[in-house]
Amino acid sequence: MIKFLKFFLIFFLLNFSFVYSEILTFDISNENVNLSNDLKKSDFVVYGFTDFKDSIVLKIKGPLQKVILQKKTKIFNMWTWNKTGEFRYPGLFHFYTNKKSEEIDFEIKKDLVDNIKLFGIDDDNLKRELIEKKRSIDLFLIKNNSFQSVNKGFPNFFKIPIKLPSNSPAGKYKISMSIVGKGNSYNTKEKNILVKKQGISSFVYQFAHKYSFIYGIFSAIIAIGFGILAGVIFRKRT
Repeated sequence: MIKFLKFFLIFFLLNFSFVYSEILTFDISNENVNLSNDLKKSDFVVYGFTDFKDSIVLKIKGPLQKVILQKKTKIFNMWTWNKTGEFRYPGLFHFYTNKKSEEIDFEIKKDLVDNIKLFGIDDDNLKRELIEKKRSIDLFLIKNNSFQSVNKGFPNFFKIPIKLPSNSPAGKYKISMSIVGKGNSYNTKEKNILVKKQGISSFVYQFAHKYSFIYGIFSAIIAIGFGILAGVIFRKRT
């Protein structure tokens, strides 16, 4: 509530002269987010103000992730893996809307597809499969009618409680709002939040990104070690 009152005062101080113009602005209750397993508690809240009558979409985009596509091929009577393409996409992509409509649905699905980059191979089916898989584990999400009234006396003010899934990647997230409808292409400035994970997963993520080369060597050593161990166990059983 303190964050909302602060946002309320700042809004009127900065925008008093534009009170008769169409406005869309928002603020965030917490810019440093520690993921919680408490399903009843929001990780942060977005507070906003608008006098637009069109559809509004809040977009949350997680850090970029990369996946290498490979195909098993036989070379000189030996099986190996060849790179056939590469996916780049937001690790989390959430959309919250103030209403449900076919126009919003079309724009969001278009945005999803446009933000998935596929290099080395062009296959829309692969993009659709990725979207379906990420939606099944809540990393891609479309939540309609998610805007809540802050106070009945101030109908133009709204809030959106945000609960990120526990499997959300750590890192910097970008948040923005846009207007959909009647030819409008209004977009707010992006705001950033930093999402952190608790425990060992946070340490592994930080180590992998700060010391990627060493992390790769350790991963290879561990993989080789498990392979040797599995071979020893298999021989003993046979």
